[in-house]
Amino acid sequence: MLTKCVNCGFYLQKDDQFCLNCGLEDPTLNPKTNTELLFFVLVGIFLILLILATHLTTVASYAFLLFLVIVLSFCVYYFFRKTKQTNFLKFSFKGLNAKQEIIEKRLSELTRRTRQIDAILEKIKQDDTPQLQDTRRKLLSAREIVTGQYARYELQAGKIEIARLQNGVLPFLENLQRLNEFETENGLITIENAKHEVEKIRRNLTNYYAIEFPKAVQSEKNGFLSQLKETEDSCDKLREAILSRQAARALRDITPIEDGIDAPNAEEVAHAVETFNIQSTLTDFSDSFEELENEYRRLRAENDVGKKLMP
Repeated sequence: MLTKCVNCGFYLQKDDQFCLNCGLEDPTLNPKTNTELLFFVLVGIFLILLILATHLTTVASYAFLLFLVIVLSFCVYYFFRKTKQTNFLKFSFKGLNAKQEIIEKRLSELTRRTRQIDAILEKIKQDDTPQLQDTRRKLLSAREIVTGQYARYELQAGKIEIARLQNGVLPFLENLQRLNEFETENGLITIENAKHEVEKIRRNLTNYYAIEFPKAVQSEKNGFLSQLKETEDSCDKLREAILSRQAARALRDITPIEDGIDAPNAEEVAHAVETFNIQSTLTDFSDSFEELENEYRRLRAENDVGKKLMP
């Protein structure tokens, strides 16, 4: 059964040890519970001690009240300091947010390296010197490698987007037979928004020039485009299923018409469920992401060694 992460609202299973999106550990526990309980306990203790202080002698009462103010001030300071520290939250680096930060950092680094290469190529241009021509060929090869890596990291960013879109649609798919009218309308809106975002991702990918996707990256790009198409098709099947149920409810008392309603068959809905299998989607993403990271680190290491060997 699905539940929501208390930190980011990502849908997950109740037995998940951390949120697949933000990485929060114990994502089904409300992080505010402890702080709210601490606050009410402090207020209760203060009121009890204040009542007790009124029954003491005047000098003792003032001294005791001063002591209470100091203790309570310390407790309030501790409470708000802990609250600022993300309400005792602990995060894992396995979530999509952590990987998205890495991707943004890599894209920035690769953009900088591409600009450096382009600046040198601009200076060399079509120089006839054999040595410079050889340098130019090496720079072009390096630019193709860097560009290919940039394109692959952009693909990983797209995979994160599609995983989040699938996650937003997942509750309506899993609860298809139990949706009320309000949930049905929300489901239809969510599906339309998901299809719109899928189309935006597709347009961004197809806007690249050929050099932006070298041959080594083409297969990964095509695989991702297929994933986008499957997601879009599954959204269509889910939309049909929801509309069919909505129509059946509206025509519940008109048997001849109700019998004529065509709805997606069980096999089509089952395929949609498989397409929106978040665990499978994230496993595929993690494998390709780790492979890309290893390649990035290897190239960085070679580059660093090359710098050290230069006279």
